[in-house]
Amino acid sequence: MNIIINVSSIYKGGAEQVAHSFINECKEIPGHEYHIFLCENILSLLDVETFSDNFYFHKLAKRPGSSIYNLYKSLRYYDDLEKKIKPDFVISTGGHGYWKPSAPIVTAFNIPHYLYPESPYFQKIPFEKKIYWELKKRFDLSFYKKSDAIVVQTDDVKERVKKLLPKARVFTVSNTVNGAFLDPKCKARKLLEREENEVRLLTVSANYPHKNLEIIKSVLDELFYDDVYNIRFVLTLPEKVFEANFAEQKYQENIINVGPVHIDECPSLYGECDVMFLPTLLECFSASYVEAMAMKKPILTSDLGFAHTICKEAARYFDPVDGRDIANKIMELVNTPSLQDKLIQRGTSIYNSINTPRERALSFLKIGEDLLKNV
Repeated sequence: MNIIINVSSIYKGGAEQVAHSFINECKEIPGHEYHIFLCENILSLLDVETFSDNFYFHKLAKRPGSSIYNLYKSLRYYDDLEKKIKPDFVISTGGHGYWKPSAPIVTAFNIPHYLYPESPYFQKIPFEKKIYWELKKRFDLSFYKKSDAIVVQTDDVKERVKKLLPKARVFTVSNTVNGAFLDPKCKARKLLEREENEVRLLTVSANYPHKNLEIIKSVLDELFYDDVYNIRFVLTLPEKVFEANFAEQKYQENIINVGPVHIDECPSLYGECDVMFLPTLLECFSASYVEAMAMKKPILTSDLGFAHTICKEAARYFDPVDGRDIANKIMELVNTPSLQDKLIQRGTSIYNSINTPRERALSFLKIGEDLLKNV
């Protein structure tokens, strides 16, 4: 079969890692011709030399959504390529990509802002931002309605999408770790030698507003008030972003920024840390949860529905907008090794039940193949 994989609209964050993993897994699924629509950010993650001659990479200079002009230009480029490729179906792992091809399209849905109006995020943002999200929701849903199949990552998200798009065909394909976690390589250390009694909380994330990383400063204020100074938060932000948001001198010893990390470096970084910490306010699915499970690290995260859907009893939950509650939950976990062990064991059980990266890729392809049977 001829298959287009469109990941050109992906900007950064977890969607990049899903695209990277999916494309790499397709290397091991023969019998197809793969045409990858992508931009430099995804291309730079891939070792193109390792792909066989049934893979074709079509690079766009800019993301379609970066401007109206570029969107128009990209859509014409897509249409011209589709006429030449004549795909059996299209898979878009990063959302609708602003394009409805003539061939059937399988589209991933990963915008939690449209599904969880009860999130504290919407209480924090200004009125203008609420209007922005409402207008963007209407715009994006107009494209999702054109999808022949929509893929989500949890059953909770599936039910919420079906309420938004009653006529859509929605399938659950659970997210999973990148293949780098299945065969982790030893990489150079990112962190200095530990100080005595140092405890490291790792957050692998960009600084999106809904990730709520600024709460870390409030948590540290509470810890300092309790004379606790051995907790270190480890972030993976670009240096300019880090300096703009975490530059206060009093936090410098307790917030460590290692900069953006390649997916192959993530398992080693988890190994240097003690706890996965995610104070997020909105998610459809966070790979950080299953990465922590894979690396046998306890999870501290937000007491919100999407987190419970994924982590169940394998996490210690906190109020993500209450620095005092977060500080208390951190110290409870740090001071209770038996609790850490329970969370790790429960996480391992969940991890063993989810898709492997290969199973996820096969599920996407099967959905596309099944569409053809119904044409």
